[in-house]
Amino acid sequence: MSSLKLKFILACSLAGLLAGPVSSLAASTGRLDDLPSRKVKYGDLDLNRDAGVAALYSRIKTAAREVCQPMDIFFLNLVRQQYSCSQGAIARAVADVNAPLLTSYFLEKASASNDR
Repeated sequence: MSSLKLKFILACSLAGLLAGPVSSLAASTGRLDDLPSRKVKYGDLDLNRDAGVAALYSRIKTAAREVCQPMDIFFLNLVRQQYSCSQGAIARAVADVNAPLLTSYFLEKASASNDR
């Protein structure tokens, strides 16, 4: 097995390991009782009026953001780690091949993705 194939397999395995916590988190939140929650009080609102409905919706949205924010950060960090791992694996593989046209192509692609 060539060194390039071995490095690619290693990079893919690492990406799989990083994605593992996502799968286990998704599996562990299968029951509604296990999901994080927050009570939203609305006894002071008149839900027969637009203003009351809008106020309750705002409270629900705020509570959802507060409950879900830690998960958002966790997933964003995993995505960032996976992307960094992938880009590093590609850069090392391109460098190992040491072909000028491939290197130029890689640098062009990397520059285009940085411009976004």
